[in-house]
Amino acid sequence: MTIDGYTVSPLSFNGGDIGKLSVCGSANDLSVRGARPQYLALGVIAEEGLPIRELMTYMESAADVCRSLGIELVTGDSKVVPRGQVDGLFLSTCCIGRTTLKTPLGAANLRPGDSIILSCPPGMHGATIAAHRYGLKVRGLSSDCAALWPMIETLLPLPDLRCMRDCTRGGLGTVLCEWSEAAGLGIEIDEDTIPWDEATLSVCDILGFDPLHMAGEGCAAIAVSGEDPDRALGLLRAHSLGERASVIGHVTKKHPGLVGIRTVSGGTRLVDRPVGELLPRIC
Repeated sequence: MTIDGYTVSPLSFNGGDIGKLSVCGSANDLSVRGARPQYLALGVIAEEGLPIRELMTYMESAADVCRSLGIELVTGDSKVVPRGQVDGLFLSTCCIGRTTLKTPLGAANLRPGDSIILSCPPGMHGATIAAHRYGLKVRGLSSDCAALWPMIETLLPLPDLRCMRDCTRGGLGTVLCEWSEAAGLGIEIDEDTIPWDEATLSVCDILGFDPLHMAGEGCAAIAVSGEDPDRALGLLRAHSLGERASVIGHVTKKHPGLVGIRTVSGGTRLVDRPVGELLPRIC
């Protein structure tokens, strides 16, 4: 079971809106733990004056994702608050799923030599929200907001699947730092092998953000045994969300609890958690 709140600003963005985001976000939290999302509760807090037609657009977006995943919307609630006491619309969700995995997925499963796979370019959602906030018009920039379950489901039978995470707030860098610290092992990644999105990099260059710390909403980091990462890669690339999946690094006994990235210039630098919140209200 997972529960979350959604206060994204703007409510609608290139690639999605708050309705789609709320269901995808909750479903993805379960999916990367190997659980099929099945039931959803949805709470709505709307500002007085929000147009009904706009509200229904967001609700239809949420319903579309539920239908595509076979999720039942089992209960909900709505409240209207006076103008100015909430910024348009806030949503809260509680999603329940079921797993058939005998061994729970998690960082405790990591072993030296394991491969780290990234399913798609990192940071696309965060860059899309940032561009809107700062008035930047970037050709080709779109949020990666998507439900991961149809892609993730194909990986679950793999006997060498260690752990998975969706790279939301804090981005890929934070996920890897948390894995490294929890496992007591080091992680090394290669800048050259990360499937970067040029539009996302452009926004990060202009605003001074590290793309490793920008959020995605349809991007998964996946750890598998280093003996046969190609099998997992093939399954990911067979799905539209994983067409650019790539092995970006590995787990090591060296520098336990720390993450390093080999840069295109040939050096190595530390990947740390971001200090503070780079961009509030991204989800």
